[in-house]
Amino acid sequence: MRTMRRASNLWRRAEQSLRPRGPCVARRSCRHFSADTHLLWKGVQSTSFSGNLEFRDGSETTFPVFQVLNSKGELQEGVDLPFSLEEGVQMMELMVKSKVYDDVLLTMQRQGRISFYCTNYGEEATSVGTAAALKPQDMIWPQYRELGAFLWRGLTAQEIADQNIGNEGDRSKGRNLQVHYCMLEKNMQTVHAVLGTQIPQAPGAGYAYKLDGEDRVSVAYFGDGAASEGDAFTGLNFASVYGSQTLFICRNNGYSISTGVEDQYRGDGIAARGPALAIPSVRVDGNDLVAVFLATQEARNRSIQQKTPILLELMTYRVGDHTTSDDSSAYRKEDKEEVQKYKSLGPIPRWRTFLESKGLWNEEKEKAIASAAREEMLQAMKSGETKKKAPLRELFTDVYTDLPWHLEEQAAYAEKHCREYSADYKMSAYRGLDGPAPTPDPSRIASAPRHIPKAPSRETQELTMVQAINEALSVALASNSRSVLFGEDVGFGGVFRCSVGLREKYGEHRVMNAPVAEQAIAAFAVGLSVAGYQAIAEMQFADYIFPAFDQIVNEIAKYRYRNAGGGAGNITIRAPCSAVGHGSMYHSQSVESYFAHCPGLKIIIPRGPKQAKGLLLAAIRDPDPVLFFEPKVLYRAKIEGPDSQVPVGDYELPIGQAEVVQEGTDVTLLGWGSQVGRLQAAAARAAAEGISCEVIDLQTIIPWDVDTVQASVQKTGRLIIAHEAPQTNGFGAEISAKIQERCFLHLQSPIQRVCGYDTHFPYAWEEFYVPSPARVLDAIKASIAY
Repeated sequence: MRTMRRASNLWRRAEQSLRPRGPCVARRSCRHFSADTHLLWKGVQSTSFSGNLEFRDGSETTFPVFQVLNSKGELQEGVDLPFSLEEGVQMMELMVKSKVYDDVLLTMQRQGRISFYCTNYGEEATSVGTAAALKPQDMIWPQYRELGAFLWRGLTAQEIADQNIGNEGDRSKGRNLQVHYCMLEKNMQTVHAVLGTQIPQAPGAGYAYKLDGEDRVSVAYFGDGAASEGDAFTGLNFASVYGSQTLFICRNNGYSISTGVEDQYRGDGIAARGPALAIPSVRVDGNDLVAVFLATQEARNRSIQQKTPILLELMTYRVGDHTTSDDSSAYRKEDKEEVQKYKSLGPIPRWRTFLESKGLWNEEKEKAIASAAREEMLQAMKSGETKKKAPLRELFTDVYTDLPWHLEEQAAYAEKHCREYSADYKMSAYRGLDGPAPTPDPSRIASAPRHIPKAPSRETQELTMVQAINEALSVALASNSRSVLFGEDVGFGGVFRCSVGLREKYGEHRVMNAPVAEQAIAAFAVGLSVAGYQAIAEMQFADYIFPAFDQIVNEIAKYRYRNAGGGAGNITIRAPCSAVGHGSMYHSQSVESYFAHCPGLKIIIPRGPKQAKGLLLAAIRDPDPVLFFEPKVLYRAKIEGPDSQVPVGDYELPIGQAEVVQEGTDVTLLGWGSQVGRLQAAAARAAAEGISCEVIDLQTIIPWDVDTVQASVQKTGRLIIAHEAPQTNGFGAEISAKIQERCFLHLQSPIQRVCGYDTHFPYAWEEFYVPSPARVLDAIKASIAY
């Protein structure tokens, strides 16, 4: 307790040093002027007025560096160790191990036995000290210099070797680059390769822990370079707004590859950014193991007790190269003495001196530990090099929960090809390719459902698409208390009113407004899903989804694959899409093809209220991430016929299944979303001229229903595909390529596409740009006349 009180006092002293010196600008007033006192401004803490014009640059308040163990290994008087001496020895052993493992693996890379490596030299205390102060249940989101944290959580030398070699013993099946360790069962996320993407993800999990009342925090590690990413600001802001139980731990080692901090930012470092977002922050000597532990321990306690994020800036120095692809001597020629200085003042020499003063450490002990660690890693590498790589089929697994038809098809081809051309490949290096062909596992095929969807009720009601979507969201929130709906203006009901009334019904903690930051909305969904929540995120317009492209394509889509099937699921991202009659180029785009190119995502576009409700509920409950695009023009459109009759209550429609909405014999018309109605209108006009058209609503873009389309084209001999997106590289091109492969001998005319033109979406010429019934009819006639 005395240690905790001293830690709190030291923290309080650091906070007091941040208070502005001298009179505050907001409290000054001119002698002959009486300032207003009754006006209140939203979003600021001070509402006082001043007649003095004063600009602030932040230099009035600078952060001290929290240190309790100086560079001579002397502990500050009155400070007790926050851990036992035995634990202190254990941390020293792991720091030595980390350095020795780095030495061995760096040598292995130089010998060509592994292709890449990233050392942790000089930063051992930032990872070991923080990890030791955390609890096993705390979720860690590492970057790539957290080897010490992995060691503290139990990662073995053999697991390190297997991962760096990429053999079948690797937890991620050889899918990740070296040093991208994976240890989900120990609450450690896989190392993030994309700089800073973990920063806005961690608050999602921290918010979930807050909702659940757990003694648990979410911890994002990152460097000073990553702090320049937009993800850093949005992550900090989201955590602050939602009161997320999250620790942000920045390792400020002075360099982002070759770029020094003097070219990376201005102002008083990274810690100074926290107070601007109402985040308690502290700067710590990252070479002081005791200070690192104390600060992390206190930050963790405060985060849970006060329901707030905490920012820690750990000052350290990167004494090694950025990676083995880097030669820091090329840009640190004048800093050789500085590098040597920091080596001598690093965390290992400092903690060694302290332990020696207590009679707990000596040169012989360290040599013995280092020698044993070196031998352990050498043997692990030797063993790892004898292991085969994972079977080729693992190339295709874990992209989705189940293998969709197109991956099953590609996997079968790859195995057949490799056997026929075995001389061109290193067959013996892979498990399974040097023996008989494996029998396909039907349980991994998408046609085998993971659960039985809820069947529609016979009782129906007439709804618009907006009302149907609102009902689907309400059913999802009611049926699962761990569903969370969030996005810009969602609490108000959304700009299209799809979520109206839901905040009042389910509470502001589950139906939440989000700051305007699409990348953080997507990232927050990752954190929520990792914590076991159903994340339902809304992008206000599909046109504005692109700031989230990195999070969706590099993180959400790849999450299951890089974690070998584990990790996040139940992420649904909704976005209004396509033409609306007056939207121009920034409120009218059809963006499905951008995402259809990315493995790991499912994409749905409904055509009516009945489909919107059933497919949205299926999407929310699907174990894979789903992009659910909603055609804006259909939100309140009057839809005739059965599509407007929406089953009452809970039901799901199958993902990946197209629907034949009108049977015909002469031409197949294929579309999705708002285009289906235009195809039906064109089919009616064609029927008046004696042409029978079969109309198919694809419904799911990925995985699309090739069998239904193939059967129709084999019957009609003709195919016309319509979509609003530009023609070049639109999804119609993929459908056309696959259908001509499967139906070549059945085709009576070339497959045609009726699409948006390869221009930006225009305001004045929208009626000409959007594929109309007349343009479809023109294509029908051309196909028949061919």
